[in-house]
Amino acid sequence: MKKKERKPENWQDFESLCKKLWGEIWEIPNTIKKNGRLGQEQAGVDIYGKPKGEKGYWGIQAKGKDDYINAKLTQKEISIEIEKAKKFLPKLSVFVIASTSNKDSKIEEFVRLKDIENKKGGSFEILLFCWEDIVDLLDEYPNVLSWYYHGVEQKGKFDFKISFNNLEETLTLNPIFEKEITKYKLTHKSDYELIFDNLNPKCHLSSLFDHDPLFPFQSNMINLSWCDFDLVMENTGALVIEDWKLILRFISGVTKLESGSFFLPRLSLTDQVDDENKIIIYRPLNNKPLIQNDNCIFKISLLPETNIDKIMVEWELLARDFNIKDTFQIDIQPNYIEKIEFKEVNKDSELVDDEIYITYHCVEKKNN
Repeated sequence: MKKKERKPENWQDFESLCKKLWGEIWEIPNTIKKNGRLGQEQAGVDIYGKPKGEKGYWGIQAKGKDDYINAKLTQKEISIEIEKAKKFLPKLSVFVIASTSNKDSKIEEFVRLKDIENKKGGSFEILLFCWEDIVDLLDEYPNVLSWYYHGVEQKGKFDFKISFNNLEETLTLNPIFEKEITKYKLTHKSDYELIFDNLNPKCHLSSLFDHDPLFPFQSNMINLSWCDFDLVMENTGALVIEDWKLILRFISGVTKLESGSFFLPRLSLTDQVDDENKIIIYRPLNNKPLIQNDNCIFKISLLPETNIDKIMVEWELLARDFNIKDTFQIDIQPNYIEKIEFKEVNKDSELVDDEIYITYHCVEKKNN
């Protein structure tokens, strides 16, 4: 990014840029938050989060300036924002002042001195990032840099949004899993009797269906832990998006993928599913453009892993004059069907905690 590139046109875009950039720097792209909504008291903090590996909250005050030529922070502004941030709850560990103002050695010196004073008083550390500092950070995070130019910089021209089902901003899936619980109880049976009772060990469904949980033709069972959802792709910009495709990379938490419903598989040849690499590529039928304020929808079916609480997805839109990429998170909140088995032991030392196996929910196929 060149040092002379123009700054965001308004404070809202600058605040969004800060959220995106520090979300990557702190390695929390999906948990960093904007503080409240427009008009609410914010205690000097626009954006907050817990950076990876940190126990306390860090806060950001995004000071967007409309007058870019003479835009400068003042000592009074900084002092006021520091005092406001002391009211943020829970108490901040670090307070970042990010500004579109140009670097000024006197202001930087003032912030360094305030930082020392603040920490001596048992309060948070203070960091200042002016526009040139932010430009340097953007050079280190090419994904954010691309988002900035193709998102914020072209806002009002091209823009694109992903949502779910009925235009919902977040997505939670509720797969049905089986929770197989083995409980141990004491018995007076001999070792010989216990060996005889356990000649036929239990076969867990998880191993039974590992070969193909989508179409287990080798058995008369079918896996019902699959989840369906609608992915909504919306043109929120002012120009038509042409010659486009959407690439989805499921980077964690998925065992298998399919485009379409598990019960009604896809019919369109415009979707490509690379199940081995967990990638779906969507192309509109007949290369249909996506016009302004319009959207298109396609259904995705996936089989979540049994031991996760979220699925992370990277998406990238590639179009004739517009590219953009971002991530989204799918929350997993399973419903469990419990199956309890009791195992007898004849020694106190063999009484151990319950053994729990989470497996897919499979039922017998119905013959037509």
